[in-house]
Amino acid sequence: MAAKTHLIGDKETNNWFKACIGLNVTKEGLTNFLCAELQKVHTVVGRSCGNCPIENLIQCPTNPYCNKRKRNYCPFHKSQKPQPCPICDNVKHNIILQHRYGGPSWRNTRAEKWVLNYWEIGKCYLPPDGYSSISSVQESDFNGVISIMLNCLHFHTCLSPLCLSPPPPDKQCPLEQVRQIGRDVRHTSDCKVTDADLQDYFKALSTLLADPQYLQHDPSAIIACTRLSDLQNDRMSFEELGKLLKEVNETLEEAKKTGKRFSEIAERTLSKHLQKLDATNQLGLIRLKKKTTVGEQRLHSKTKFGEHRLERKTQFGAQRIESSVQHGIERMQQAANKTAQADYERDVAGS
Repeated sequence: MAAKTHLIGDKETNNWFKACIGLNVTKEGLTNFLCAELQKVHTVVGRSCGNCPIENLIQCPTNPYCNKRKRNYCPFHKSQKPQPCPICDNVKHNIILQHRYGGPSWRNTRAEKWVLNYWEIGKCYLPPDGYSSISSVQESDFNGVISIMLNCLHFHTCLSPLCLSPPPPDKQCPLEQVRQIGRDVRHTSDCKVTDADLQDYFKALSTLLADPQYLQHDPSAIIACTRLSDLQNDRMSFEELGKLLKEVNETLEEAKKTGKRFSEIAERTLSKHLQKLDATNQLGLIRLKKKTTVGEQRLHSKTKFGEHRLERKTQFGAQRIESSVQHGIERMQQAANKTAQADYERDVAGS
């Protein structure tokens, strides 16, 4: 059942909740697209030997990895020393060529997995910190997904000028603006979004999901577009709204584990109103249970009353049938007696 998506009384805080959910919905809508395109990137950059860790492939010193605070000690190369490997060096070179700014996030990736795992290639285009433990696109967050699309040049062929003109890092680039939406929502100082800003957010997210180059034909992106529209226009069911808000909280908790920072007020506000949502759900379940119990009692009462009436009617009908049958038998017996009497009288008269 559709419900007004007003989780709390304050309109602008409610708008912030909508924005949080909208970011998660958009990220889910982009996931399949990102997976498919990263597999193509994997093909372009080639396959590694499968044995070299990233430390072997990075020269020492290389900023910002080799921060030598002690002479002859490198924290990045403490267990592995740089060793040449023509196969892996070629893959590394191709990854750099695909990076818009030529600076892949080597600390995020495990080079020994480049041979089979396209996601380990994709992690080179993520922000430099907080993503090393993320094992799939699905586990990544909105900022990570958009960062890959901005940093990896392959996506320049997958998106129309509607999303990439002017090109990054121009602040007027629509995809850069989409990333900024995520930052603004995540680092809010008051957990409030105006109606006008929320409308701009949803317009930008929907434009990305409906990009005519590929995404407008992607089933997941189409579903996400519909859910954004339902969320914006208060057509989303209360149950789905609660599910999505809990997913937002899970994303926040996962981000905290990986060291990413969120506004403290955003964290407190989200936690507080998730508790309120749970309480509202519990109250709804209690009311539903009460209504169900009352309904069952009424149904049971009506059923018993109906059974009693049916039984009475059945007994009365049976009595009427029995009486009719008995009356019929008596009439047949009387008729038979009359016939026998008439036959007897004719026999006497004839003799």
